[in-house]
Amino acid sequence: MPASAATRRAVVTTACVAVAVAQMATTIYLPSMPALGTDIGAGDGVLQLSVAVFVVFAALPVVAWGRAAERFGRVPAFVAAGLLFVLASAGLALITNASELLGLRVVQAIGAGGIAVVGRMMIKDLFTGAELARQLALLSMAFVVALGGGQVIGGIVTSTVGWRYGFVVLAVLAAVPVAFALRISLPRREPGPGDKGTARRLFTDRVFVVSAVAGGIGFAVIVMIQQKSAFIFTDRFALSPWVFGLFGVLYGAAYLGGATYVRQRVRQVGAHAMMRQGAAIMLAGCVLITVVWAFDLPRAIALPVFLAGYVTTTFGQATLFPNSAAHAVSHLATGAAIAVSWCALVQQGLAGIASLAGPTLSGLLAWSIAITLLAAANVLVVAAPEKTDAPSPT
Repeated sequence: MPASAATRRAVVTTACVAVAVAQMATTIYLPSMPALGTDIGAGDGVLQLSVAVFVVFAALPVVAWGRAAERFGRVPAFVAAGLLFVLASAGLALITNASELLGLRVVQAIGAGGIAVVGRMMIKDLFTGAELARQLALLSMAFVVALGGGQVIGGIVTSTVGWRYGFVVLAVLAAVPVAFALRISLPRREPGPGDKGTARRLFTDRVFVVSAVAGGIGFAVIVMIQQKSAFIFTDRFALSPWVFGLFGVLYGAAYLGGATYVRQRVRQVGAHAMMRQGAAIMLAGCVLITVVWAFDLPRAIALPVFLAGYVTTTFGQATLFPNSAAHAVSHLATGAAIAVSWCALVQQGLAGIASLAGPTLSGLLAWSIAITLLAAANVLVVAAPEKTDAPSPT
């Protein structure tokens, strides 16, 4: 029996809150990094690594979470991942050294990856075609809360009561989608056919590969910018955590603009065409960021140009990412739900690899050139025409 309208709304709401909380594990954390490092004796390299390991370990278990959701049900898998995230976040509030930071960030990431991918699987169960892209764009609007609200919360909390309370806030927020999920009753599903041969089928499917890789490269660029931003604003621009946090409102507004644009235009333009637009916009933003360091602009000019580049890149990612996620799986006749987890593995895995490389780049010019080259490569990835370029059916 099809899910009721109330169940659909509950699933979308739960998934949106889950995605926002998972992303807030980064955005609330970013403004606190310099103060946290001072308190526990962790250097900049360790702190950047704590961002990288989060992205990597959010990616690694997503297929396992997908299998668990297929075998045991969406809600039990979602609740298990959510509880893991809550416990790890609470533990992070009590850390005293870098080893505890990195270890608990790994556990937190595993939970975050679970709630994000199972939330997307629940949406894929209930929506298809252009409506799926619209709902995934709505899911992307959760990033507005995470980007804007997360950094603002992180900046204010760090500047007032201290960085430890940022993790307390995360634990409390993560309990919300868990509570929502426990109230959801999904239609009974027949057991899936399993994922035997799924990987081979997906990775020989050009639409899936191009879409997943494009979304992953876009995600990689955003993660690399986030990874450096705390130190750029603190060290290069001498801004306090609360000011850095307030800039999150700009990024949130940019993501809202991109996600709204997708919801309004995807039915007419088509997902692949919108991926091209998003990739081109991201490249323009990265070029602006590179200009700051290539020409050693004075601070009064460098700050607004850097912010303009960051905002532009964020808008482009909001246009690219939901379309890449929907386009990767919408054409699949069978196994689309488990394909969501494979898509997430590719996208988050690429971002994780890039984030591990980020701390090894020497200097901000080399870093900005690297993200620009990634963005340029993505323009080429999505440039080739394909059979599904026509607007998605309504």
